Amino acid sequence: MMKYFNLSSLIVVIFLTTTVFGQESESNNEIKKFYVKPYAGFIGIQDMEIQYLENGQSTDISIESGFGFTSGISFGYHFTKNFSAELGWEYKRNDITVKYDNDKSTGDYASNFIYLNGFYNFNSKGKLKPYVGLGVSVIEEIDIDLTSSEEESFSDSGNVGFQGLAGLDFDFSKRWALNWEAKYVVFSDFDMESEINDNTLSNLEYKPFIFNIGIKYRF
Repeated sequence: MMKYFNLSSLIVVIFLTTTVFGQESESNNEIKKFYVKPYAGFIGIQDMEIQYLENGQSTDISIESGFGFTSGISFGYHFTKNFSAELGWEYKRNDITVKYDNDKSTGDYASNFIYLNGFYNFNSKGKLKPYVGLGVSVIEEIDIDLTSSEEESFSDSGNVGFQGLAGLDFDFSKRWALNWEAKYVVFSDFDMESEINDNTLSNLEYKPFIFNIGIKYRF
């Protein structure tokens, strides 16, 4: 099962820590190169046609998914005015409907992963600061939980994927900004193994489109 992350507690600790360091850097009139960004948003993933392997027999099944939610936090550093990078963690979840053999089951499709992004920051337009970026992601855990006659979970980890993104900061002070970000992530051609037996889901893809809204604090 996917393990939930106590994001709210981490955000409180980070806020208190960055406030202390931020006050010190401001007194020294230093350029604020670091930032922290907690965020949340919406996620959509594509429907899939995959294979369900049970006792050596393969069954074609379809997975239909609607919109879900995502949350995360990232830490960034500005090397120059135009170039920056960030390291982050993100959790995502979608409800799904699985159809097979004239039957269907409901469940959820969830993941958490860490990522490293590089950005090009365009010149500011007043308080607006647009940017684009590319990154690499590593899945800590991805799973599908099904609810049928008995609950069955499939999971995998360690997959490597890529993401492209574009965003916009709106500065409402020297330290604080409101952030909007759109992101497309690609993981493909991987399998998931059941956590209770030898069954397998194969030929999976995970290509979420994500829209996030967050708060950026510079220090």
